[in-house]
Amino acid sequence: MTKKKKKEIYKPSKWIFIIIFTIPFIFCLLLNKHLDNDIWYLLSEGRYIFENGIYHIDPLSMHEGLNVVVQNWLSATSFWIIYDLFGQMGLMIMILVCNFFICFLLYKICMLISDRNYILSLIVMFATDITLISHFIVSRPQIISFIVLLSLIYVLELYIKTENKKYLIWLPILSLIEVNMHASLWWMLFLFMLPYVIDSFKCDMLQLQGFKKKPFFIAIAIAFLVGLINPYGYKAITFIFTSYGDHYMHIFINELLPFSLEKNLGRHMFGLMLMIGLIYTYFREGRIRVRYICLFCGTLLLGFMSVKGFSHFILVSIFPLAYFFKDLFPKDFSEITGDLRKGFNTLYLIVGVVCLVGFSYLFIQKFQTNLMENKANEAMDIIAKVFNPDTTKVYASFNDGGYVEFRGFKPYMDPRAELFLKKNNKKADLFKEFYELQHNQIDKASFIKKYNFDVMLIANTDSLYNEMYNIDGYFVIYDKDGYRVYAKNEAFTDEKRQEIINSYNEALNKKNINEN
Repeated sequence: MTKKKKKEIYKPSKWIFIIIFTIPFIFCLLLNKHLDNDIWYLLSEGRYIFENGIYHIDPLSMHEGLNVVVQNWLSATSFWIIYDLFGQMGLMIMILVCNFFICFLLYKICMLISDRNYILSLIVMFATDITLISHFIVSRPQIISFIVLLSLIYVLELYIKTENKKYLIWLPILSLIEVNMHASLWWMLFLFMLPYVIDSFKCDMLQLQGFKKKPFFIAIAIAFLVGLINPYGYKAITFIFTSYGDHYMHIFINELLPFSLEKNLGRHMFGLMLMIGLIYTYFREGRIRVRYICLFCGTLLLGFMSVKGFSHFILVSIFPLAYFFKDLFPKDFSEITGDLRKGFNTLYLIVGVVCLVGFSYLFIQKFQTNLMENKANEAMDIIAKVFNPDTTKVYASFNDGGYVEFRGFKPYMDPRAELFLKKNNKKADLFKEFYELQHNQIDKASFIKKYNFDVMLIANTDSLYNEMYNIDGYFVIYDKDGYRVYAKNEAFTDEKRQEIINSYNEALNKKNINEN
């Protein structure tokens, strides 16, 4: 009697992984043509911390004595070190590396909850990451938060699967990382844990799974206390409560706007919500996991409250499909005949090579252009040539202030909107003042006289752009590409003013000749 031959354990072709993990890199390079505008103030924060240490009074803007909590101090410092060592290429590689870890964690989570369904896990991972890349994979601390939050999900799923307490050690570690990398999203760790807390109670009527609660609850308590280990203590973990919900911030910052079908992101999220909602409804019998429903509903509510919340919706609403489809989707191609499988392997090889070549080509092409291109670059060149950054007060609006700081000058305003709220800085409600300036609710001449700016960098989106001609005391030293730069008359003699204007016109003429 012969022994039955053991079924061959399926191991997918390495080319599957190469293809699927390479495609998101290509999409990332295609969609991230330039680094996010917030990179300027992040680099400025990181540079200052790296050179001078942690600060509690803002040194970057022109205003004196503003209290500040640099809630992303560690990520800003990391960004600066990477940029200082490797330039803009280093920042782009950082984004790609972070995206790789996001893909890897999504894949591991899907493999875990789908009972090692390779093909399904790769498809779900790919769908999730491409959706994230389309809207939220940018050069901001949030990409690190995505890694931390997915690590949390993976750890909790491992604990439920194995009941091994050692995995819970990661909860305090992840809390420590998040509170120093991106404290404004630290509370998301506990919001993500809440569905698992609910599902830890056994209840057949409510289809709650039930698992060992005591070590889980202890780990949560320790993780909460660990959150206080940061340079700003309790101020870091309460930062979000004093920094969001401001009326004026919601007007200026698009990602804080509520859900709307008028925007592409809103339409994309509505389609995703509808599709996943129908799947969850269809599989409600016997296959549901309460924690997945809670994650879906909770993050969907965040998305309706502000567009930014949809990043977390994408993060946790798609991966449960690997659990729902694990018995309905083929795990492998082991039933396909040998010759046909060889054909698939050849196809994998061809597609894999094409993907790798495409990725390499795009990566090279990316760095033939300036990733950190800024429209105000030429205008700032003129300002840097004429003014001393240590003694110059620069008017710059919300979008341009970060770049002014990166160039070493101190602006009136920058994208750190929360800093300019009185409840945070303990001195003045500057963001409200900026709103009133832009909406003609205060006299512009009085505003300029109040601050006595040495130089004004004004974009064509600024309400001052077409009104500075009516305000005495300043003359134009630059007017191009949607920016005008005004210098204060009294800072220069008549001869010096004319010299500055002639120097600018001469440089502009040379540039035009070279371009032609």
